[in-house]
Order: sequence, then structure tokens, then C-alpha cells
Amino acid sequence: MTDTAMVPGLTAITYHAWNADRTAIALSPNTNEVWIYMTKKAEESGKWEKKFVLDEHAGQVSGIDWCPTTNLIVTCGHDRNAYVWRFDDQANKWKPTLVILRINRAATAVKWSPAGNKFAVASGAKCVPICQFDENSNWWISKMIKKHKSTVLSVAWCVNNKFLVTGSADMKCRIFSAYIDGLDAAEDDGFGEVFPKQHEFGEVLAEFDQAKGWVHSVAWAPGGFRLAFGSHASTLHFVQLLAGSQPIVQNLNCRDLPYLDVQFLSDNALVAAGWEANIDVFAVSGGSDAEPVWSFKDKVDKKQSGGAAAPKAGGISGARAMFGQADSQGHAFGATAASTTVLTKHKNAIVNIQLVTNASGANVTHFTTAGIDGRVCFWNVASMNLK
Repeated sequence: MTDTAMVPGLTAITYHAWNADRTAIALSPNTNEVWIYMTKKAEESGKWEKKFVLDEHAGQVSGIDWCPTTNLIVTCGHDRNAYVWRFDDQANKWKPTLVILRINRAATAVKWSPAGNKFAVASGAKCVPICQFDENSNWWISKMIKKHKSTVLSVAWCVNNKFLVTGSADMKCRIFSAYIDGLDAAEDDGFGEVFPKQHEFGEVLAEFDQAKGWVHSVAWAPGGFRLAFGSHASTLHFVQLLAGSQPIVQNLNCRDLPYLDVQFLSDNALVAAGWEANIDVFAVSGGSDAEPVWSFKDKVDKKQSGGAAAPKAGGISGARAMFGQADSQGHAFGATAASTTVLTKHKNAIVNIQLVTNASGANVTHFTTAGIDGRVCFWNVASMNLK
């Protein structure tokens, strides 16, 4: 089901993004730099070659997105800046273009819109700049979405290029209008009865407070009428948008550690990953199109299992041994090295998921995960037995 690439020279990856044909990958090595590796075939994980280093940021890079249609890379960082990178064929290098963000706190995430003509930047300034290119000035300018009460941690776009969903440390998920007059199509496209104020930039179209914890991750389904968000309280929430009535939210309490990223494989299937170093699959298991019932389906990495049982120790001598082990080796009381061995492909938290579609872009065939263990793993959707 998987191929694992230990990217040469990397001990930690805090974000990754692919080019259109998956022959190049941009990685953040938990520093102010972005490293670009290239290969002739993406599946040949042992033949990656480091080609470029993007080092314009003065602080840690916190987000990368690679637009498949324009081949532009956008990055953001803790230095409160974002840059759009364009490849110069003659100079054989990536050149940055300035982005006017107008934020006074760190940027935390960045995403291109589906059309590739604008992007959203989450920030610690309680706002989200929506950036578009100004040809007269030759830089990217921003319009501000506000109304958050704390750091914005994640953003995702609706397929129609007009709506943005955000996840925030104020424990709320919100849907905003990110429609820009003259840049986006003005026709209704089916959302008029769902969001009557869809063309009023910055308008809060919906707000959800079910998370009860920081909203680490948000995702928008490819059909446009379903969303999901995951929280630091180890909960996952599915939203069904309806015409003429309030959205329906289904809340799931998850048994494992919180998710740091969630992505829809289709309107009826979603993958979630985070601190557990594994990927969980959720799917529609019943209900109707207007009110689907979501449930946990399976874990993707079948190698995960319980470690060897800790040996029993009795009496004062046994207690001393357990305390000594915890003090010298950092193990929990009663745990052994065998019982704490991580048996999944990833050996530490998975920080983000990237989807890979077929040539037409209609179906997700694979997805990749990157973790702070320095690994990129490839996962085949066909082997998951999803409808």
C-alpha cells in the first residue's frame, strides 16, 4: 500500500507540496528555507536530488503550496511574510515576488485557490489576507478577512474559488466569502440559496463552535457541499451544507491523538492524520445525501500494533527499577523499549497530507504524508476498498 521516501539530508519535514506531475517536491526542513528535490519518476524514492534552496524567509517556513496550473510556489513564514516563486528558465533558478500581507504576527498556513489566481494566508494576527496579483506594481496585494478572535491555524478553499473555510485557535470553524469582484465569476453556481451573501467579501457565511479545542485542520469536499474540521480535543466534525436551511454538523469523538491535517478523497471519504503517526479513514456509512452518516472505517498503516508487554515487577526492588527506567530512559512507568517502539511507517507526528489525482483531476489516486520524522509516505487509495 505504501512506499516510504527518506528524503536525503532531512531529519524533519514540517510541510511539503508537489508540482503538477509529481516529479518535484518542495519541503520545509523546519528552518527558514524551502528545499526542492527533483526526480525523473516520483515512485523512484531513492533517486531524489536536491536542486534548489529558497532562502528568502527570515523566520521558519510554516506553509508551502504549489499551483498545478501556473507552476507558481507560494510560501509563508514566521517572519510575517509570504513570497510567490516563479521559475526563471534562463537563470535556472526560482525568483521571489513580494507579497504585501499587512500582518503583524506570524503567517501560519497558505493555500492557492482552485483557479490559481489568488491565495489565502492564515496568520497569528487574527486575520486572513486574500492575495491577488497587481500587474501595475508587479507584486501581490491583499484584502483582509477578519472577525477571528485568535490565531488562524488552517484554511481551505471551496471548489468554486469563492468561499474559504478557516480553523482558528478561538475553537471555531468559519466559512467566509472570499469573492473578489472582477476576478471571480459572478454567477450563482448553485450556492445562492445556501449563502445569500456569497458575493460580499469578508462576510461570515457560517460559523461552527462544536470543536471545543483549537481547530488544527479544515477541508472542503470536491463536490462543494461538505466540509470537515478536526480539533485539538481529538474530535472530528463533518458539515453538510443545505439550501434554505442551517448546515447539519455530525460530531465524532476520536479515540486517538488529535489530527493535524484532514483531506477529502471524495465526497464520501476522508483521511485524517496527526500526532498518532498513522492515517485514519472515515467514510459515509449510511443516511442520505442531505444528511449523511460518517463513521470511522480503518487505519491505513496496518503495521501498527501493540508492542511487547512490559515485564511484571513486584515489591520495592521492582518499583525502584521502574522509577529508574523512567528517569534514565524517559519511558513511562512499566514501559520497555520494545513496548514503546513505533511500528508505523511514520515514526513521529504526521504534519500534512497532499492529494494526487489522475490525469483528468477527477479522482484521487494516491496521497502523500510528511512527518517530523523526515519521511514522505505514498499511499494508494485503490487498496483502501472505498466506494
